Amino acid sequence: MSTATSLPTEGSPPAPRPAPVEAARLRPLARFGVVFTWGLRRLFKTKKFVWTAGLAVAVAVLAGLAMSGVKDPAHALWEFLGTSALGVCVPLIALALAAGGFGEEVSEQTLVFHLVRPVSRTTLFVARFVAGLFPAIAASCALCLVATVLSGVGVPLTTVGLSLATAAVGTAVVGAIYYALAALFRRGLVAGLVYTFVIEGFFQFIPGSVQKLSLTHHVRSLFHRLCDADFAALSPRVAREADKGNLAFLKRNKKPVTSWLASLQH
Repeated sequence: MSTATSLPTEGSPPAPRPAPVEAARLRPLARFGVVFTWGLRRLFKTKKFVWTAGLAVAVAVLAGLAMSGVKDPAHALWEFLGTSALGVCVPLIALALAAGGFGEEVSEQTLVFHLVRPVSRTTLFVARFVAGLFPAIAASCALCLVATVLSGVGVPLTTVGLSLATAAVGTAVVGAIYYALAALFRRGLVAGLVYTFVIEGFFQFIPGSVQKLSLTHHVRSLFHRLCDADFAALSPRVAREADKGNLAFLKRNKKPVTSWLASLQH
């Protein structure tokens, strides 16, 4: 009885090989919503968010009540928003809520859960940052809003909106630095604290051109550029201090002094 063989006969062409299957390429932000909602839902359930948001509101309540009893509450509010809130509180909120998203996924090995699905690396990094950014911005804006309302200062609604927008921008800008540090270093919180109190804390309060090395200084400058005119209309002391600071700036840059004064009138 003869049996068939699969060996090719002499001189016959070899059997064709199957074409290699190419791996499907993912878009840069493929399945962004999946990772974003995961991170957002996860952060809102943590004690870290509850404690951070609670402390932010408590600080705002105490500051607002204290400012309502001073002789010049508009000046006190102007100083609080421009220095304490944007210079100290907002960076700490960003450090607590927006910094550790990617590091938490790695340390708790939940990163593997994402990688078994078609999710790009860009999605993992960006979506976890944005998921932490939303609660951080909410806490920062709540801090500024509660302090403004309880201070009793009749600040225009547009100015309130601009101050909240500045707080949101500051949270996003400084939070991006913290997020990168947490992704690079195992002790991301320690690295963020060092950056906050050594680099930012040192540079932003030194007069002169050294301040330009501080991101928080630029955020505070944005607040003053957008809101000083309205606060100056509420407090002569704010007007004097804003004039003094901007006149010194204009003199260093050799610009006509009347240019900034004209901008206040408009």
